Amino acid sequence: MATETTQNASQLTPDFTVDARNQPCPMPILMLKRLLKTIEKNQSNSESSNSKRLILIKATDPNSQQDLAHFCQIQQLKIVQQMIVDDEFHYFIEK
Repeated sequence: MATETTQNASQLTPDFTVDARNQPCPMPILMLKRLLKTIEKNQSNSESSNSKRLILIKATDPNSQQDLAHFCQIQQLKIVQQMIVDDEFHYFIEK
């Protein structure tokens, strides 16, 4: 489901963090969607529209694994790393 890289989580520094803990699905996806719209709006106002952004999503709903993977596939986003930390699901997504 996730694409692992040679980087470990401590080496990944997100540009944005979505805290969707204690939110049932589909809230993690809706919160990510809202952030993506904000990023696109800000990129259209700047010259660095081609720069990649790293987003960390923290969720506690186990259904977020399947839902986010499907959403990222549709939106052509890359899940760089996925892990479980203290009963939380952490997703590093590259836009």
